Amino acid sequence: MEFKVKDLFLIDTLKQAFVISGKQGLNNPIRGVTIIEAPDIAEWISGGELLLTSLYPLQSYNVSEQKAFMAQLSEKQASALIIKTGRFVHDIPSGIIEASEMLHLPVIQIPKQVPYREIIYPVMEALFNNQVVKLKYFKEAHDKFIALTLANKGSEHIIASLTKLIGNPVTLYDRNFHSISSTDPHLVQFEVLEQEEADAARMDTEFPFYRQRVNYPDWDGRICNHFVIPVETVNHIKIHLVIHETCKTVEALDFIAIENAATSLSLDLVKQYAVAEVEMKFKDDLIDDLLHAKIESLQSVYQRANLIGWDLNKIYVVVLFRLRTADGYDAMKTDLYGLHNPYQRMLYEFIHQQVPEGTIRSRSDQLIVLWNVENVEEDKSACLRTIKKAAESIQKMFYKSFEHLNLQVGIGSAAHSITELPRSYKEAQDALQLGTMMNGSSAIAAFSDLGIYRLLCQIEDAGELAKFIPPSLKKLLAYKQPNREDLIKTLQTFLQHHQNAAKTAEELYVHYKTVTYRIERIKEITGIDLEDPDEVLSVQVGLKILVLIGDNPVTWHLDHANV
Repeated sequence: MEFKVKDLFLIDTLKQAFVISGKQGLNNPIRGVTIIEAPDIAEWISGGELLLTSLYPLQSYNVSEQKAFMAQLSEKQASALIIKTGRFVHDIPSGIIEASEMLHLPVIQIPKQVPYREIIYPVMEALFNNQVVKLKYFKEAHDKFIALTLANKGSEHIIASLTKLIGNPVTLYDRNFHSISSTDPHLVQFEVLEQEEADAARMDTEFPFYRQRVNYPDWDGRICNHFVIPVETVNHIKIHLVIHETCKTVEALDFIAIENAATSLSLDLVKQYAVAEVEMKFKDDLIDDLLHAKIESLQSVYQRANLIGWDLNKIYVVVLFRLRTADGYDAMKTDLYGLHNPYQRMLYEFIHQQVPEGTIRSRSDQLIVLWNVENVEEDKSACLRTIKKAAESIQKMFYKSFEHLNLQVGIGSAAHSITELPRSYKEAQDALQLGTMMNGSSAIAAFSDLGIYRLLCQIEDAGELAKFIPPSLKKLLAYKQPNREDLIKTLQTFLQHHQNAAKTAEELYVHYKTVTYRIERIKEITGIDLEDPDEVLSVQVGLKILVLIGDNPVTWHLDHANV
């Protein structure tokens, strides 16, 4: 409850005073009172002062100087100007009146027999009483919100208490303006019609905020004002406290409660962040042990999972998300790692939106998701389609923000128990690696789609794999002519199209005769018999092995000596 210019007329000595001009400013708050002794008074006021004068210092001012003087007072946010007439001036100058109307700075006239002290004392008493009220209200609000914080009541109780104190509904949003909690669900969704910076000086608060005029679609499209107070704490975690002015106008006194609520919310965020960091570290260690089969005993694993409320009896599919730059480098290798990396933090949020029940493990180069699935045995293909569809949605959301990065996804098969998680993790890694090699830099690949690669991936020794490359293919690999790569690509495409030269030429964008010539040349170099199904099969397997180990003589020359 602020003391305003209009409240002056409740003082006995000012009941016969009247407003000459600037009535639009009667709601200006008064924070002090002083007498104008010199024309440069504007240099000595800080805002909110009620100014008393007989205009003696301004007797020599012309109209433009009078207007300039009033503009200085308005710029310093003076509350009002009380002029005593009958001693030095009988009529208030026109320049002051005109400027008063334009600047909404009230000019009040009093007779010469009214002493200044009869105005100063009551105003100071009212201001003192107002400060006492503010201090009492501050203590009440402070004690209430500190008690909620210490009792670990959370954000819902904090905004509910704030609503009772200020008489307006309150909503809490995250950094993207997704609702966290609200005291009125009809006001959660809104459309901004107009935004303006609020006058913090008149609200007697130091923290930033702004005001918006909005439309509420879920409240019959009603239009109303609301205040937005950003609250930011450690690790750039940010939320928005929104006060909806649906019941009454937000007053300066309300901001005492709002500021205390914002402080409590900030402390609650810090606490949540600290708890989440410890819980995440605990969970990450447990996930690493499960994925790498570092299990001392099932009992200890279940005990650890129980401490963080994680149900290990569900069926999980391991899904890997990896970010790469356009040139193929790890997008996570910056000065920030894990969820401190802005790309990974945003990706984490997108995944969490799509898979709220999933368990996410953050690493410097990728995000590991233990994707909870149900009824996987009834329809494995439907389960896989669901995961792929969700992964595509995550990709689309991510690319809207970061077009310069590639998001790759690898999907393992279902793990029906925690002992099968290492197998699903290895499959997801293989799917991620091979899917990118075969389908491009934004591939979403499942291990079950890899065909024969699933078998070849079981052999981790490149030297052992190279032994399965047939001698005929090794001869082509050893061919040291500039057109070797063209011949290998032609053979690979020719076999993919079941030895159809026309389709091969179409895919390679070459003439049909070019394909037939190359095939004949391949036969000459390798001695391959394309009419022998067994030999064709061994060559196809050899080409797939090259995808795994690379066309590098170092990896396959061990057996080349026998060719």
